[in-house]
Amino acid sequence: MAGRADPYRQMRFILEIDGIVKAGFSHCRVPNASSSVITYREGNELPTPRKLPGLNQYGPLILETGITDSSIELFEWRTLVEQGKMDEARRAAAVVLLDATGNPAARWTFREAWPSQYEGPRLSAVADEVAIERLVIVNEGFGRIAFEQSDEESEADSERTGGVEEVAIGTLPRGVGVPQGIDSLVGKSRQQKRVRDKEQEET
Repeated sequence: MAGRADPYRQMRFILEIDGIVKAGFSHCRVPNASSSVITYREGNELPTPRKLPGLNQYGPLILETGITDSSIELFEWRTLVEQGKMDEARRAAAVVLLDATGNPAARWTFREAWPSQYEGPRLSAVADEVAIERLVIVNEGFGRIAFEQSDEESEADSERTGGVEEVAIGTLPRGVGVPQGIDSLVGKSRQQKRVRDKEQEET
């Protein structure tokens, strides 16, 4: 059929979190965005209240992953919140949905993201399952970014999504598959982590 465009599948995606090496997760729940509704009416109007927009609200990003040596970074990220180190805990993050060939197709970027909840696995000596840990990440706004946009389109999207800008970390250009994309992300995240560790040692 001419002009047919099939929707993307949900099973191929990676995550980019500033300073976190891990990019693979088994489940990812992209949050909802909503605006509260304020009702208002004056006595000389029709008997139907006005609907005014109130505060914008953004749900949490929920991640699930099997426990590995590298996934300890997620728990360490949560520990920063418990220690009150919010300047370090707040990160830029992005969810990248991949197409059938492994190329980036859609991207959601999050600002001021930090983990509000960590859930460890349920362990059982008779279960035939992978040990899963769960992280709930809150944010102060997110937006969907289209790939291969012009500068004018990018500015329009920024205005429409409340100024949420595309996250520069782990940039995945068109034509880069999953292994190469993850390797690039891991290398950059490790470099960022080394810089932060060095700064902490100097202070």
